[in-house]
Amino acid sequence: MSKRLTPHRFFSANPVGVDWVCGDLHGQFEALQAALSEAGFNKAADRLFLLGDTIDRGPESRALLEWVLDTDWVFSVMGNHELMFIAGAEDNRNRYKHRGIGGGWAASLDETSYQNLATQCRYQLPLTMTLECENGQLGLVHAQSPFDDWRTVQESPFSERFAIECTWPWNRAQGADQTISGITAVVSGHIGTAEIIQKGNQIWIDILAKTGQVPLMSANRVLEKAAQVQRDS
Repeated sequence: MSKRLTPHRFFSANPVGVDWVCGDLHGQFEALQAALSEAGFNKAADRLFLLGDTIDRGPESRALLEWVLDTDWVFSVMGNHELMFIAGAEDNRNRYKHRGIGGGWAASLDETSYQNLATQCRYQLPLTMTLECENGQLGLVHAQSPFDDWRTVQESPFSERFAIECTWPWNRAQGADQTISGITAVVSGHIGTAEIIQKGNQIWIDILAKTGQVPLMSANRVLEKAAQVQRDS
């Protein structure tokens, strides 16, 4: 990847509403809207934080991606699918690889639209986020924390290796419990499971594909879940 991405973005606590976190959506725009309505999402005060992989496989990839990029109360980290979409804008040879992981929808884009969407993704989707909450700080990254200490994540400059480590590996979800220091909890998606996975203060909530349930929960609920497991262990 020849052009740099934003490594990290920090968000202060929401003083007026609820901050919500949602896992991989893969073009399921209608399902997300239904989940937001059912949760009582308040567009005037709440914020929505997505864990990447908003596109591919599902029926409304373009509509969902454009909505994410154009809605001022929606924020997302970069997923490996957005990373492949951007790579296709930089080199046509990568478009074939993107189609292979569910990116066939992008073939319907005219070149100007493709490049414009890829540029927006590059500038608006950081690789990691830190979200300040009333009961701690929540780290957001698509696949897993690339370091054992979240403070190293926050301070890291962009590199291709950093981008890959944030969006592809998921060995931390398969190993023994481990706590990421320098942060209350870390939440990710990416791994496609039938239930929420937790290892120490790390939580993976990518359950939509296996369950049909949109993984939407408040950021404070994520922190409470992490704290409960740590208390019980």
